[in-house]
Amino acid sequence: MIQFTPSHLNRVVQTIFCAAGAKEQDAIQIADILVANHLAGHDSHGILRIPEYLQSIKDGEIDPSADPEILQETPTSAVVKGNWSFGQVAGNFATDLAIQKALEMGVCAVSIVQAAHTGRLAVFTERAAAKGVVMFMTIGTVDRPMTAPYGGAAPLLGTNPIAITLPNQHGPHVTLDFATSAIAAGKIKVAKAKHEALPPNCLLDKNGDPTTDPNDFFDGGFMMPFGGHKGYALAVIAELMSGPLVGSEYFPAVTQRSGVFIFALKASLFQPMEKYDEALQKSLQKIKAIPPAKGFTEVLLPGEPESKMNTRRLQEGIPIPKDTWQAVRNAGLTVGVDIDTIKAV
Repeated sequence: MIQFTPSHLNRVVQTIFCAAGAKEQDAIQIADILVANHLAGHDSHGILRIPEYLQSIKDGEIDPSADPEILQETPTSAVVKGNWSFGQVAGNFATDLAIQKALEMGVCAVSIVQAAHTGRLAVFTERAAAKGVVMFMTIGTVDRPMTAPYGGAAPLLGTNPIAITLPNQHGPHVTLDFATSAIAAGKIKVAKAKHEALPPNCLLDKNGDPTTDPNDFFDGGFMMPFGGHKGYALAVIAELMSGPLVGSEYFPAVTQRSGVFIFALKASLFQPMEKYDEALQKSLQKIKAIPPAKGFTEVLLPGEPESKMNTRRLQEGIPIPKDTWQAVRNAGLTVGVDIDTIKAV
């Protein structure tokens, strides 16, 4: 492992994507999000995505200079066309639009079409929570199918993540964010980079046999849904809400991609903010007051592990596997950037 400060990694990301043709303000957004994912402990959505994104630019799947735009809107809805800009850029654009409309009208639904890989959804739902907005967000299959339906022997679905965040003024925002597959694809990449085995009951090899070797995933293997039929059902809902519902199939180059669905509502929609906050704290305190079971030190709320990791990594730095750093270095060289020459500030 190599240890880096957040600011050092941020400079690395910005430098690479500016060299790849991104506008400076877009490179800043991408860097902020990738580093935020590392700080939250989700290295699967950090700099290891850089080679993937650069390849997508080369393949024409990402237009580094494109801007998202509003195709149509009402006071409480909008369709955002990402124009194959970076997913983080389109995600921020649509999130901010949803926040604005939710604060003005109380509720808002936004769809994104022609969206590239956005990464971890909690970045966007917590962006809304910081403004006093509750946000739900989901994505269907992107890129290649990699998860089998429950009872199926071949991949059909993506990781199809779902995220929801409720704002909390007195602690970490309460955030649910998970893939509906038994493990996120990015975490398989992390395990491969670390030369570690995967947990059981996550992956099948190309022959449909259970495996814990991450290399089997890249040799035709596929994931299973988490929780059997329950995770599968959530994956189907994510697929339908971010595909047929938002109309992504009607836009060019999305035949094997789904869009993004966002629903936002003002946290003070049903009662004044102070009343909401008072009720929220009572509920959270009841949960935290439960004595921990054997093997646990405390009962954690959704979003607390990421908050604790954020505090720790701000102090100690962000660990990056040597294999990941080398892959990013090789990718950077393709756009004329040697990341080993970028110094920490």
